[in-house]
Amino acid sequence: MSEEAVPPWRGYLEAAGLVGLATAVCFVFRSRLQATDVAMLYLLVVVAVASRRRLGAAVLASVLGIAAFDFVFVPPYYTFAVHNAAYVLTFGVMLAVALVMSRLTARIRTQAEDAREREERTVALYQLSRELADTEGRGNQIALIERHLARAGGGEAVVVLADDSPDGGGPEWPAGELFESVAVRVAAGWAWKLGESAGLGTARCAEAEALAVPLRSAARRLGVAVVRPSAADRTVGDGVRRTLEGLADRAAVALERTLLAERHEQARLEVEAERLRNALLSSLSHDLRTPLATVEGAASSLLHRPDTLPVDVRRDLAETILEESRRMARLVANLLAMVKVETGGLAVQKSWQPLEEVLGVALLRLEDRLGSHPVTTLLPADLPLVPVDELLLEQVFLNLLDNAAKHTPPGTPIAVSAWVESRDVVVEVADRGPGVPAGAEEAVFRKFYRAPSTEHSVGAGLGLTICRGIIAAHGGRIRVESPPGGGAAFRFSLPLEGPPVAALPADRDES
Repeated sequence: MSEEAVPPWRGYLEAAGLVGLATAVCFVFRSRLQATDVAMLYLLVVVAVASRRRLGAAVLASVLGIAAFDFVFVPPYYTFAVHNAAYVLTFGVMLAVALVMSRLTARIRTQAEDAREREERTVALYQLSRELADTEGRGNQIALIERHLARAGGGEAVVVLADDSPDGGGPEWPAGELFESVAVRVAAGWAWKLGESAGLGTARCAEAEALAVPLRSAARRLGVAVVRPSAADRTVGDGVRRTLEGLADRAAVALERTLLAERHEQARLEVEAERLRNALLSSLSHDLRTPLATVEGAASSLLHRPDTLPVDVRRDLAETILEESRRMARLVANLLAMVKVETGGLAVQKSWQPLEEVLGVALLRLEDRLGSHPVTTLLPADLPLVPVDELLLEQVFLNLLDNAAKHTPPGTPIAVSAWVESRDVVVEVADRGPGVPAGAEEAVFRKFYRAPSTEHSVGAGLGLTICRGIIAAHGGRIRVESPPGGGAAFRFSLPLEGPPVAALPADRDES
């Protein structure tokens, strides 16, 4: 128990008890002791009391020691009358020496206690600062701060933050046994409004059973920390209160930094969302205008001149409408997929699938688009099943194949191959077109990127971004390389997670 927590009467009782003990010992050996020996023993008692208790207890020990010395050991015994005037000087010297020693000893003890208190406060602040630096998230930081405050206060602690919105008010006290006390709520409200500690151990709301410490930074008030010591020792000394206030100030700085970081991140997301909306609107106005105009013109010709147009012309117009409609459908699908990737709403439902089936569906859907490009597939017969979301992986194949057809001249071959590498299945979609510009290997996966050097730069520039998001959601990686023979090779990996599954018995031929 600290000195601040000890009742004053205990120190006085201890001083009287030690003086009585010294008197009893000296009385037993009175015939063998000189007066100076007895005086030194009483001075030793004064030093002992001064080193443990407050100055008042040491002064009491001095006065009681001199009185006992006069009453028991100075003739005439058992009376306070002094026949030898020399003893009066002895009493004065004893009192002066006892008082000086009490004062010096008390000062040394106070300095030692202050040094220990500062050391403990420094250690507590260091531990809190170190752990806060490794803790992310406001909720985790609040839990950590409550734990440190409870340890320093010897009880429990609750941190209540104010509403950080521009029009927010003060803290709302949570439901719980701690805040059922009206005195505790009044102390917490006082600490919030005045920015000073209130409650247990202070002059304000001292009847409260807990101490309320404000959480304030240089710029504003953040909230209140309420600390209640254990029921066995429900006191808060000045040293403990200063430690709690220091911890609260350090916690407020960390919380404010976290709040500012959250606001900055929110602002960044809002700016990014606004930029994405503007880019989507720009892309829609640009990329939908051409196919819509084409569809409108072809449909208008079929509607107003149904009998005058040759059969082959009507067929060409119908094919144009179909092709442009599919182009708009792909654009809308990419836009919807991009929104899912950006908002984190891309739900992956994996199942073990044969890779050639997913690829076959994608090739079938792009049959017209790839009509002028010879496509070669190379899938080994022992290629295992892959844990994937077949619809999402089909979107990856659609985007990569469409990208190869869009950025290469007619007649350019496209090759799709796959192999097992460690615990991954690696898939490659390669073409022999103009390839990716040097230094743009990462830029091609950014939103709305379009290669500046190709004349076939059409589309919204979202396909590869969506591919990266889907592959990342599967736990894989995608990159682009430039093969020695020219062109571009998009290569992605799919991890073989879970128990291994044997490949289905099927004949895979090169086509």
